[in-house]
Amino acid sequence: MKRHETTRTEFGFTLIEVMVALAILGFGLLTLAAMQLNAMTQGSAGRHTGDASSIARSYLEQVHRLDWATLTTARDNGPWTNVFWPNAPSTVNVTVDMPGGGATATEHTYNLTWNVTDINTCLRDVEVRVSWSEEGRSTPKNLTLATRRYNWGNAGC
Repeated sequence: MKRHETTRTEFGFTLIEVMVALAILGFGLLTLAAMQLNAMTQGSAGRHTGDASSIARSYLEQVHRLDWATLTTARDNGPWTNVFWPNAPSTVNVTVDMPGGGATATEHTYNLTWNVTDINTCLRDVEVRVSWSEEGRSTPKNLTLATRRYNWGNAGC
């Protein structure tokens, strides 16, 4: 009677092969988790930049409805002041609705400053800077948008 000899492949995987496969799988899962955290952080930063852009655009649209004297006062207050026209806040809070309805919470606060400079007697540059803090950054982020305002009310312009 002849004995049937078995080869190594008939016994299955060794413990070392299983451990190597699990180590590779673990490394891949950790990499995916790190990528997900980075994507969430970048998504938050992008949302804050979008909010800041909307706030700055809103203020610049309002600049075109201001009278020339208000811009003169802003220019005389000095560069990058937070004193805006009447009833315009120098900070904007973005709020979110809490689950369950009724309550809101401040999601982020944005600080606003503006700068008005004369180009000539009939034309001014108006810049609005929105700044905010990001988690994990020691310095605040800034977004500056600008427009030009023509003095339509002056007969000499």
